[in-house]
Amino acid sequence: MSRLRRSLLFVPASSERFFAKAKDSPADTLIFDLEDAVAPERKPAARDALKEVLRDPGFTRFERTVRINALDTPYFLDD
Repeated sequence: MSRLRRSLLFVPASSERFFAKAKDSPADTLIFDLEDAVAPERKPAARDALKEVLRDPGFTRFERTVRINALDTPYFLDD
């Protein structure tokens, strides 16, 4: 992508409330966080919710990235 990124917004992937707020954000890039922002017991549900968000046409105007868990964690492969 060659456009200028003026602002980036980190969005906890475990919070549907933050998904809704992010959709109305003026940010250029949304970084959905599956790592530190999500408690271990909530990671499976967060992954499922994030799949739906990434399919939502309301988010296509943003550059979207996902912050996944580190390689040496038990969560990496599921991310």
